[in-house]
Amino acid sequence: MEIRLFRLKLPLKNGFRIAHGSYSFRENLFLELREGKAVAWGEAPIVPYYHLTIDEVEADLRRGLAALSDGVSFPLEGKSAPEFAHPVSRAAFGAALLSLRARLEGKTEAELLGLGSGAEAASAPPTSFTVAYDDDPEAMAAVAASCGFRRLKVKAGIPGDIERIRLLRERLPEAIIRVDANQGWSPAEAPGKLRELERLGIELLEEPIAGSPAEFERLAASTAIPILLDESARSLDDLRRYAREAPSLAGFVVKTAKNGGPAASLALIRAAADEGLRAMLSSMVETSLGAGSALLLAPLCAWCDLDAPLLLAEDPFGGLGYEDESPRLAPGGVFPGPALAASLTGLEPLKP
Repeated sequence: MEIRLFRLKLPLKNGFRIAHGSYSFRENLFLELREGKAVAWGEAPIVPYYHLTIDEVEADLRRGLAALSDGVSFPLEGKSAPEFAHPVSRAAFGAALLSLRARLEGKTEAELLGLGSGAEAASAPPTSFTVAYDDDPEAMAAVAASCGFRRLKVKAGIPGDIERIRLLRERLPEAIIRVDANQGWSPAEAPGKLRELERLGIELLEEPIAGSPAEFERLAASTAIPILLDESARSLDDLRRYAREAPSLAGFVVKTAKNGGPAASLALIRAAADEGLRAMLSSMVETSLGAGSALLLAPLCAWCDLDAPLLLAEDPFGGLGYEDESPRLAPGGVFPGPALAASLTGLEPLKP
């Protein structure tokens, strides 16, 4: 097996401001796996508020891949499985390996995950479109009105958040509005914010606070708005602890990069269902490659938030589109665009 690593700087269409900070671009790490004529790719998004640099993720991938034996199978089990310190590294390699093994074995990725041959063709829920925070509320309203999506995701936890959401509701009374505070509210101010959001008729709220299960339970029990975990639920242990101690929570956000890849994310979705929690399938700021690798899990989820490729100024990958607001993969899956494919031609593989 030949393995190549490469980085891509991904400028955003609009500045991206959330409670954790502001960004005009992201730089993500990618890997390419080749075995015979089969080739597949994986993406490791670098998330600033996870406090991991691209150098650290690349070093982690290189360490894990250095001991990789040829012919490693999927799922990653036994002595042949590489060891990675970070979930984003496991996610990138796991997604690439799943795709590669599917091509080599003439199966679908869904079949290899035990989902059945028809799972990839099943419909994904409609996705929301993220309306980036803007100092000019009218500019946000203009983007929301012209994006072509009825479901809108609005970032909160930023000064003026409720006023902007109120403006969107006034201008777009039929819109389905989802709010993501990214832990930007304090437990003291969150109840007041929730009362405002109830009057505005939002659909759901992601991660309003950085709080304990008891704090989340007090908040979720006080409102009819479904509250979902995101940053607080990175592992199976996290999920079970919050589900047990905060039973009023409605669900959690699953992201393959956050949760360690497609197989680990599938296990979380199933465990969440056992705990009475529904899942929203989402992603970090990723290309069509990262979002597309998560898409086979969408039929198992109640909500979908896979608009990340639409937020990029230019997507280096093709093969992912949107039909009736739902993400759809092309028959051949995701592939590098012409410019990226040309740049990869002379890329040297990692030394064994």
